[in-house]
Amino acid sequence: MRCAGPILAILSLILVAGGVLLQFFTILTGAVNSAPLDRFYFLQASTNGIANARNPSRWTFFAVCGADPSSGHNANCGAIVPALPFDPPRNFGTEDGVPEQFIGTNQYFLLSRFMFAFYLIALFFGAIALLTGLLALVSRLGGYISSMTTSIALFFQTLAATLMT
Repeated sequence: MRCAGPILAILSLILVAGGVLLQFFTILTGAVNSAPLDRFYFLQASTNGIANARNPSRWTFFAVCGADPSSGHNANCGAIVPALPFDPPRNFGTEDGVPEQFIGTNQYFLLSRFMFAFYLIALFFGAIALLTGLLALVSRLGGYISSMTTSIALFFQTLAATLMT
């Protein structure tokens, strides 16, 4: 029973490190168009009737991309914009063919911009939790600090996922 503590500590460090790595993969999509980041996107939609749109269109955190028919990876990405808003009339520069619920509202624009900010905050606290998790291996205070930063990262990650949904 005495060796369960260090094993659980190392296991939790591995899980936090994996979570931080996946956050980096998710946030950097669209900014870098090479493997493995060209496989990640957070929304794909059929945009047949919309002028200036790729079909299908894939929203990433930095660009609207199309899909490569042969490989299925992101391709033909638009301009790289930090915190790209999810707002089809602004993304494509037209209201023709865009569903009515997106026209004349800033709801999705604001939700996506706050989502990006909360993902960055969650990534920051996740990285701090990873660093303090190493301190937790040798001190009880490090365990408390790591627990607190992990909880804060979980809160902001949950909030970002809620806004994304």
